Amino acid sequence: MQRILASRDWTDPQRRWLERIAKQLRQEIVVDRSALDQPPFDDLGGFNRLNTVFDGKLEALLGDINEELWRASA
Repeated sequence: MQRILASRDWTDPQRRWLERIAKQLRQEIVVDRSALDQPPFDDLGGFNRLNTVFDGKLEALLGDINEELWRASA
């Protein structure tokens, strides 16, 4: 997750969401679109809300996060 956070200049809301996703990754192996529509993210708007925060690029970002996770574990 550190590589993702360092990969570009995130806005404050984006950085906070990335930190929440990182926290969730400590509890679950994968955070994908369906995971973002479940607790603890569903109360905050779920995937659709987060996708808006990330300018419609959340699906690609989740792919990047998962790629980094698997690279780190390899």
